[in-house]
Amino acid sequence: MYGTAARSCSDRPLIPQRSAADGRSMKFLIGLLLVGVLGGVLAAVALPKPRATLLGTLPATPRAAVSYRHGLLVATAEGGLYRIEAAGTLDPVFKVTGQHVIDLAVGGDTVYALAFSPARHRHDLQVVDPARGTVLQSVSLGGSVVDLAGVLANGRVVIIEGGQVRFLDPTTYETLDRVLVTGGMLTGGHLVGKTLYASRSYAGGLVIIDTRTSELVEVIETAHWLTRAVVAGRHAYVTGSLDGPGILDLDSHDYHQVEVIDFFVNPDGESYALVSDAIYRLDENGRPVRRTRLPGNLRAAVSAAQKTSILAINDDRAFIACDAKVFKLRPGWYKAVLDELPRAQD
Repeated sequence: MYGTAARSCSDRPLIPQRSAADGRSMKFLIGLLLVGVLGGVLAAVALPKPRATLLGTLPATPRAAVSYRHGLLVATAEGGLYRIEAAGTLDPVFKVTGQHVIDLAVGGDTVYALAFSPARHRHDLQVVDPARGTVLQSVSLGGSVVDLAGVLANGRVVIIEGGQVRFLDPTTYETLDRVLVTGGMLTGGHLVGKTLYASRSYAGGLVIIDTRTSELVEVIETAHWLTRAVVAGRHAYVTGSLDGPGILDLDSHDYHQVEVIDFFVNPDGESYALVSDAIYRLDENGRPVRRTRLPGNLRAAVSAAQKTSILAINDDRAFIACDAKVFKLRPGWYKAVLDELPRAQD
């Protein structure tokens, strides 16, 4: 009766009382939240933003492009030869009626074009003066040449013709040497230093040739026909006429297909892969290390195009052809999150 009475509900405080330690914890949590929000805002502001500018439309889809001085030369088949200046202008160089410019190569100050005449079914090797827009010399090569692979350090011009590779004298353009390749048909070549890598269709495979000795070093067999190959380090990035792009390990000969629109290796040996919404910079093992997304206008053009290709690219700029439309891209690189390029679905 005289003991302490039980406390009624009305005696309890309406707002729970917090200790000083609870207050400090709450302030700490609020501080963390503010730091996270501010960090996200700053990251969004600092994230590099790529920009794509439509430079114009070529008369036809580009067949080949090479770096020349401070710009590019672009072969547009029946549209002739065009030049893309570093500033981003598209300028015609020359056009020969009845001839299609299908490939290009540069050796020192000399520019070569491979032209095809459909009416005569004949290929001509042309020496071109881009500044004057004229053909200085034209030499008939016959009707079965498929690729102008490049120019060696000694000036010899390398062409691919059916089942052989020919080395031409830079003065007389006579055949100085040749390498015969049995089985299949050679479809294209990539010259890396003193080594030529040639893709092979029908039988499939990648052909490796030592240009110093004009000897066939190796044929890496593949189950798929190859129409194009570019090489960086110990990996070949190939396009197959039957099953799409893939990566071929030159040491293990492992070959797998990937979901890629185009591969590109620049003169510095840096490799890139174009997918539907981004471009990846690849390391020496063919793995993505950096990524730049494609801005909306370029992404839409890639989606609508029948053929999209990288004409040139480095860390500062890229030129992308979507059918005959040419875009200049200012990349915004950041770390890639993929361990490897997406593999093609079986």
